[in-house]
Amino acid sequence: MSLFTQLLNALKGKPPGGSDRYIPIYVYSNRCRELIVAQIDIMNEVSLDEDNKGYFVRKVLHTSGKDRCFGQVEIEVWLDHNKEIVRQAVQGGRWLTAAEYQAELTKPIEEVTTDTDGNQQ
Repeated sequence: MSLFTQLLNALKGKPPGGSDRYIPIYVYSNRCRELIVAQIDIMNEVSLDEDNKGYFVRKVLHTSGKDRCFGQVEIEVWLDHNKEIVRQAVQGGRWLTAAEYQAELTKPIEEVTTDTDGNQQ
């Protein structure tokens, strides 16, 4: 990148790129039993919290709709002044760390069986 381009980007206040700009989010939908991956754009989606000491984000994440299950999980995330996650709340699912997400991906899919009346068990 030329010196002129670097200077122009600095003057424009160009946001950080790549992994600096986004915080990955992993949740599990209780209703659809599905993993959801999302991200928080720290340049556009965060608001100052009530105390003006950190930041707050509220997002509604939707499942993919596979197996005709359409669900949503609501997350609320509080960040400190460095935009690092301090705490989170999840409705309709549960929060996963990156390691827990990877472990869930490797779990075998549960087989659904039906009884003689055609009901799923």
